[in-house]
Amino acid sequence: MTLKVVKPGKKRSPFLYIVLGAVVVVFLGVFVYTVSGIYSETAEKRSQLASLQHEIEIQEMKNAELEAVVYSDVEYLKYATKVARDNDYVKSGERVFINSSGD
Repeated sequence: MTLKVVKPGKKRSPFLYIVLGAVVVVFLGVFVYTVSGIYSETAEKRSQLASLQHEIEIQEMKNAELEAVVYSDVEYLKYATKVARDNDYVKSGERVFINSSGD
């Protein structure tokens, strides 16, 4: 059995470990601060998005109601005019010509 001889290496200064630890702590602090800021902005934007989507839904319902009213009014007028013409009704101020030849 052979024994390995280990030579003692240079002792590193504890100052190096303190500086390295401080750098790591500062880096982690900046990282956590940045991530928390991004998270809060994301939450705020999601809230705004939900609010805007709700407003869009309300406006789309209002638009659908208005389109139904306009469409029904236009369709009703077309229908009423067609029925009146089919029953030989005349608009006010309109002149009527009667075909006396029988054709």
